[in-house]
Amino acid sequence: MKKWVSRICYGLLFAIPLMLVTYAFAQASPPVQESPPASDSADMDCQGCHPAFQAAWEAGIHGNAGKTETFLQTWKEQGQPTDCLTCHVTGLDPQTGTWKTAGIACERCHSPIPANHPAEPMPVNRSAQLCGDCHTETFFEWQASLHRAQDLGCSTCHDPHGNQLKADTGSMLCASCHKARASKFSHTAHSQRGLQCNDCHMADLRSTGVEGHARKDHSFFVSLTSCNACHAYQMHDPIAVHPEPTPTVDPMASVETLSVVSAPEPASPLGFAVLAGLIGLAVGVVIAPWLERFRNKSTLDGDKGD
Repeated sequence: MKKWVSRICYGLLFAIPLMLVTYAFAQASPPVQESPPASDSADMDCQGCHPAFQAAWEAGIHGNAGKTETFLQTWKEQGQPTDCLTCHVTGLDPQTGTWKTAGIACERCHSPIPANHPAEPMPVNRSAQLCGDCHTETFFEWQASLHRAQDLGCSTCHDPHGNQLKADTGSMLCASCHKARASKFSHTAHSQRGLQCNDCHMADLRSTGVEGHARKDHSFFVSLTSCNACHAYQMHDPIAVHPEPTPTVDPMASVETLSVVSAPEPASPLGFAVLAGLIGLAVGVVIAPWLERFRNKSTLDGDKGD
């Protein structure tokens, strides 16, 4: 019995200091980054190193999402709801109704900001889910597309800074992947008429929409309606003979590709301390016999010296 009491005492000698040190480290907070001033110049610091990106952003839809006359007028007509600002400004404080930047600023896609930037590169979130937080309709259509099945996200085709396509025309962009089909299409009557791939594969779904909100179908399905837009009098009655096909949409696409979970709660430092204490206790109990022998030997050596 005395042997185990001694071992537990040695274990506590290891466990208690380890618990205290672990609790202190787990409770320590990282240095808080100072927020930029609440003005439209919050992203001017980026211009020094990224002038091209800054210029594209200032001229693009993201940079002006909270400034355009169309948005401001529509927002005021609807009673200036705070929900609209979630996607039109950056750094929104719902309590005060103020924000840092009127638009989608750099930190919406590049955060958190490293403390030692630019020595450490800025993080980049290229996920379609990030875009889908605001572009909900487009994101839902994309989930039903073959592009999503091939892991082709929004930034594959769109420049996130200026919001323009990564090519001069839609057909040129499609040709970067669909080379054989693009070559054949260039010899067709459609191409000779000046039609682009997106004229048929991205039909207008919302003819009356607010500027900046998606109007094009991003499922990329070609429906009979697209054909009838030009060939209405060259085909049979589209209602009686050719009913509109319904695209096959996988209702489980978002469930399979995305994990819908709430933000994780911060772990309690007490749990880390208890775990560290158990480890220290186990180590102390294991090495207790060696420590006991060492102590006894030191005592005997001291007695002999006397």
